[in-house]
Amino acid sequence: MSQTILIESNEDLRKIFSINLNTFVGTDVIHRKNADDAIDLLKILPQISLIITEVKSGSEETALKLHHFIKNEGLSTSLIIMGECKQLAHEVICLKEPVSWEILIKQAAHALGVSLQDSLQKIRPDYIPVGVHYFYDIQKTPCDVYIRIKKGPHEFQFVKRIHSKDVFEKADIIKYEQQGLKEFYIAKDYVQYFTTFVTNNIVQKLEREDISLEDRILTTANAHEIVRENILAVGFEESTIELSHASINSMVKSVKNSPQVAQLLKFLFTNKISYAYQHCHMLALMCHYVLSKQSWYRPEHLETLSFVSFFADATLKSNIQMKMTSMRDLAESGLTDEEKRQVLTHAKDAVDILSTNPEANEYIKTVLLQSHGKLDGIGLEDNPGEDLHPLSKVFIVADAFVKVLLNPNLPSAKKDILELLSVRFTNPSYLKILKALEQKFD
Repeated sequence: MSQTILIESNEDLRKIFSINLNTFVGTDVIHRKNADDAIDLLKILPQISLIITEVKSGSEETALKLHHFIKNEGLSTSLIIMGECKQLAHEVICLKEPVSWEILIKQAAHALGVSLQDSLQKIRPDYIPVGVHYFYDIQKTPCDVYIRIKKGPHEFQFVKRIHSKDVFEKADIIKYEQQGLKEFYIAKDYVQYFTTFVTNNIVQKLEREDISLEDRILTTANAHEIVRENILAVGFEESTIELSHASINSMVKSVKNSPQVAQLLKFLFTNKISYAYQHCHMLALMCHYVLSKQSWYRPEHLETLSFVSFFADATLKSNIQMKMTSMRDLAESGLTDEEKRQVLTHAKDAVDILSTNPEANEYIKTVLLQSHGKLDGIGLEDNPGEDLHPLSKVFIVADAFVKVLLNPNLPSAKKDILELLSVRFTNPSYLKILKALEQKFD
């Protein structure tokens, strides 16, 4: 899938453009505030296909600055400017204001090589797909919900299945899943309204003190999936930030009260929980265990490592990518060059994405950047050195432990896992962390 940088200061327009670019043109949209932010990303990801930008961001000549950088670096990145820019009018596409999303979509489709016919077939759908899991933690919806039935090779019928204000249970949604349904459909004008409604309900549920540990874990796992999807689709929006904050706080609570490892693993695998969250929760739990054995441990350390665990794989798109632990794994993975690049840069990419999340302080960003043993966040270090942050070291060892534990083809006994890791990690501080893991799990 192509990637597009969008620079748009108006929040409402940013949402509209992002959703429609992703839905109709099939491009991942990455938000940036200005030319400098976009250029920093281009230096890491020069293969970005398209930039859509305002003429100016505040006093900055954003469009001109980006054009000069693309030209000087010899990049193939296309540029679409929203507004009048006389200096570039004969070199790039400049759209007259106010810019309609329909015009923007057509121009983006052309720039990205999507045929006009294909684009027109996709444009203006009446209904937008929404994953079934969005309905797990709500009992009613603010709008009607439909399923799609195929009538012919290119013809579909949308049939109403849930009426606005209907009351239902999670068991009702599971029945649809068991019948093979993967997504419901919402009328296009209600998608943002529906997403906000779901987010608010999940946040309220996670903030409750009276839900069971099992329900807390399942709800947090679902929230984690929704946050990942939103980040990959439109980046961080206010609702995503709120949901991620509530999810991390909930995960900290559940980690502190988690059952024994064997019991927790059984629960995680018995229920329909994604590998992404299995890894995330177990990672936070192992970090908590190691931290509890350190004389310098403070409660905020768990919050930091839980935050890093939650977002560590935020930019990865497949389970295979998430399971990579070394350069050898990557070389033998069968992933495409682009998928390998995503793995190699995902720590740096996650930090870049978190630049718009006010909850991510520099302390968190440092640990996340070093989460695979590299100071610059690029690459996978088999035997990381002593120059990393102490919390990064805890995270790295815990991550390696959990990935072995979750791999059905590798040993599952703690003693055997630690023997494997002691061969990989040979520096003193890492061996000390492994020593902590030798103690009996509470």
